[in-house]
Amino acid sequence: MKTLLKVTFIAAAMVVSFASCRENEEMTTEETAQEMIDNGDNVEVKEDKVKIENNDGSETKIKYDDNGNVEKIKTDDNS
Repeated sequence: MKTLLKVTFIAAAMVVSFASCRENEEMTTEETAQEMIDNGDNVEVKEDKVKIENNDGSETKIKYDDNGNVEKIKTDDNS
């Protein structure tokens, strides 16, 4: 009976730990790009590119493909 109780407790602890780690999802590239655009100091929009000048002096360039999906995000530090 004690062995069954120990196994049940260990299994429950593992289930809880795996479930809590699963909730930390990374942002998609589209969400990252939108957050950068929202937080940018100066935003320039061209046909398939967005250029963002940040408050710290760095520039971020976001390039979109033909379908409107984020193709590349590049950050240049101008310090």
